[in-house]
Amino acid sequence: MTAFANPPPFPSDTPASIARFLEGPTFDPKRHLALETPRHVQTLQDFGYDEETRARSPSPVAITAPFRVLSEEGVAVLQEILRTLAPDADRAAGRRLSVFLRRSVQRSAFVRAMASDPDLLRHLSAIAGTPLCPHSIPPMQAFVNFAPEERARSVDSWHVDSIGFDAVMMVSDPATLEGGRFEYFRGTRRELAALLGLEEERELVLGFDTSLPPDRVEQVTFPGAGYAVFMQGDLVFHRAAPLAAPSERITLVAGFLARALGYPDRTNTAHMQHWREADILTDAARHAAWLAREKLSRLLEELAYSSGDPRLRLAEALETAVADANRVAEEMRQAAAAAREGEADDGTHR
Repeated sequence: MTAFANPPPFPSDTPASIARFLEGPTFDPKRHLALETPRHVQTLQDFGYDEETRARSPSPVAITAPFRVLSEEGVAVLQEILRTLAPDADRAAGRRLSVFLRRSVQRSAFVRAMASDPDLLRHLSAIAGTPLCPHSIPPMQAFVNFAPEERARSVDSWHVDSIGFDAVMMVSDPATLEGGRFEYFRGTRRELAALLGLEEERELVLGFDTSLPPDRVEQVTFPGAGYAVFMQGDLVFHRAAPLAAPSERITLVAGFLARALGYPDRTNTAHMQHWREADILTDAARHAAWLAREKLSRLLEELAYSSGDPRLRLAEALETAVADANRVAEEMRQAAAAAREGEADDGTHR
């Protein structure tokens, strides 16, 4: 029987870097959601992933066709909120994003409620085929991208994400855009690493401005604002292409976790050690602590007396339950040592 984690708690404190919090308007799913089912879904098997890789995920979905998430009223409210918060956006110095807003769920009550809405979670869980919850790391719950100030630059270069599941939603009207299309490569991480001449697949998260075989690249046509695609972002290589003319382009990327225990943690906490945001380290530690708590709680419920010497079996069970916490702790030690030796921060995100 599959065991499911309880959704992670939202932090009770807020980073000092958050300048303001918008209390209103109030999110109302009956008014602001208009959930539809995607017309078709591409699976990991369609992308060429082998059985071993597919077994590491509780969902067969690679990426969906666009489907409606927000009503017209929901779009209008979200647009106004994100335009209000746009002056708080960051300008990237690394290889990836150009202009982006961190921690929108810690800046807006509306965005926070939308990202954790039970109706939305049930809908996306049905699409994924496995129960989902908001990501335990707040910046991953709703990450906002704005158009770059340099027109020739990609809104977001080719990359895979640092989390397993996300929904990319077009907030601005796609009919007003020249260029700026959301694109993805139909193939596996292993194929991409070979195409790009990489020794390690894990480098795919860094971001690449490169040409890919045109017959392997799919362009997404969003029917309108408030439509999204759902995908396993760490397994689908994707980008937001450059704009051909200056225009408002706003997307919101909502991140999720599969609640099914027994699968590997897909959150790239090792990469997060090098982001230009100290608060993400506390978030990563909370993420690891949450996973350990959930797995220890499940273990506590499942432990039973048995005949024979149980020491090795029990030791392995305990080690497995806290493995994520130990892994993240070691990543932090290694990153701290590298920082002392003067290694550069690459400034990339998601």
